[in-house]
Amino acid sequence: MDLPPHEIDRRIARAVREQRRAERAARESGQPGRASVLEAHRAVSSRSMWVELGERATDPVLSAAQAWVYALTIDRVVWPARARVVEAWHAPSIEMEEPKPERLSPRTVRARLLAEATPERRHLLASALTDGAGPLADAVRIADERRAEAIRRLGVDDADVIEIPIDPPAALASAAERLLERTAELMPPRPGRWDDAIATSLARDAGEGWPARLGVRWFDELFRKTGLLDGLAPEMDPLPEPLGAASFARALAVFGGAWAEADVPRSAPFSLARPPFDLRRHRRAALFGALAADPMFLGRVLGLGRDRARRQAQEVARALLLTLRLDAARVLLRKSVMLSHAARAERHEELTDRALGSPVPGRLAGVVPTLSATDAARFAGALLSSTDRRSLVERFDEDWFRSPHAARALREEQGVLPASPRVAAAAIDTGLDDLVRALSELFR
Repeated sequence: MDLPPHEIDRRIARAVREQRRAERAARESGQPGRASVLEAHRAVSSRSMWVELGERATDPVLSAAQAWVYALTIDRVVWPARARVVEAWHAPSIEMEEPKPERLSPRTVRARLLAEATPERRHLLASALTDGAGPLADAVRIADERRAEAIRRLGVDDADVIEIPIDPPAALASAAERLLERTAELMPPRPGRWDDAIATSLARDAGEGWPARLGVRWFDELFRKTGLLDGLAPEMDPLPEPLGAASFARALAVFGGAWAEADVPRSAPFSLARPPFDLRRHRRAALFGALAADPMFLGRVLGLGRDRARRQAQEVARALLLTLRLDAARVLLRKSVMLSHAARAERHEELTDRALGSPVPGRLAGVVPTLSATDAARFAGALLSSTDRRSLVERFDEDWFRSPHAARALREEQGVLPASPRVAAAAIDTGLDDLVRALSELFR
C-alpha cells in the first residue's frame, strides 16, 4: 500500500478510538456483535500492513506504528471469540438458591461478591461463581487459544517482545517471582478462602476521610491549584463504585492514567505518543493510585491525624499489595494458554495461592483474575512508579502531590517523548527495591 507515515498514523489513531468505544459499549451492554469495528480499518489491522511496516521500520513513526498494527490485527481477528466472552459474562448462567432462587450472570455475581461485607453470604456467592462459571471459563479459554493462533499466523515468534516493554522481556517474569518472595512477610494473615483475600484487597476498614461520592470534580479540587491540569481535560474511564479505600486508589489510578494520556505533545504522532503497551500511562496510574496508601496524603488531603493516617495507610497498602501480587501472578500466567486444560487449572491454583494466600479454584482460570495483553505493562509500570515516587519525594518533599514545582516537573517529563517505549531490566530491579523499601518502612 505504501501510505506515507503520517497517513498510517492518522488511520491508526482513528481505528484505536473506534475500537475503544466499541469495547466500552460491549462491556456495558453485553451485546458486542460478531463484526469488529476494525473490519472498516483493515488498512492498519492486517498481516500485509504488519509485513510492510517491518520492511520500513527505519522510520521511527512507522516502527511505533507497527506495534499498533500488531495489536489492532490481533483484536480484529479475535473479536468474535472475545464477543462470546462478553456475552458469557452477561448471560444468566448461574443458579442461586439463597437467599432466594434466581438465575444471575457471572458479571452480577462478581459485583455482588465484591459488594458483600458478610463473609457467609460472600462465600455463597464465591461458590456459586465457581460452580456456574463453566461456560464463561470455556469462552475465555477459546478466546485465549484463538489469540495465540492469530499471533502465530501473523508471523510473530514471541509476543513478549512486543507486549512486554522491558529488555529483555523475560526479566519481568523474574521480577514477578521476586516480588512474590520478597513481599510474602508483609502479607496479612493467611485467609480462609480466596474470596476472603479479595475482600481484604478492598480495604473496607480504611474509609475515614474519603468523599461520600466519587466524581471528576474531586480530582479537579485535588490538583487544579498545582497546575497539573492546566490546559488539560483528561478523558477518564468510568470510576469504580466506592466499596472501600481501594476503590479510591483505583479511581486515583484511573485519573493518573487519563492524565498521562492527555498530557503528551499535541503535535506528536499518535503511535509515538501513545503506544499500545504504554509504560508511561501505567506508571502514572500507579503513581497516583498509591497516594491512597500515603500517610502524608491521608493527613494533608483527608485531614486525618498523624497516627490515624499512618494506620489507615498501612491498611490500604496491604490491600494494594494483594492486588499487586495478583498482578505478578497474571504476568506468570501469560504462558498458561499453551498448557493443557488440567495443567492450566493447576498452574492457576498454584499462582493464586502464592499471590493471595489461598488458591482460586482452577475452574475460574481466566475469570478470577481476568487476564489481558496489557497485564505485563501494568505490572512493570507499578514497579517503575515506586522509583518515580522516591524521586519526587527527594526533590519536592513528601507532599509532592501539592507542589506546583512537582507538577511542573511531571508536565515537563510528559512533554518529552521517550527515545524508546521500552526500559532496561535494571530499572525494573530498582523499582522493585524501591517498592519493598517503601513498604517495609511503612509497616515498621
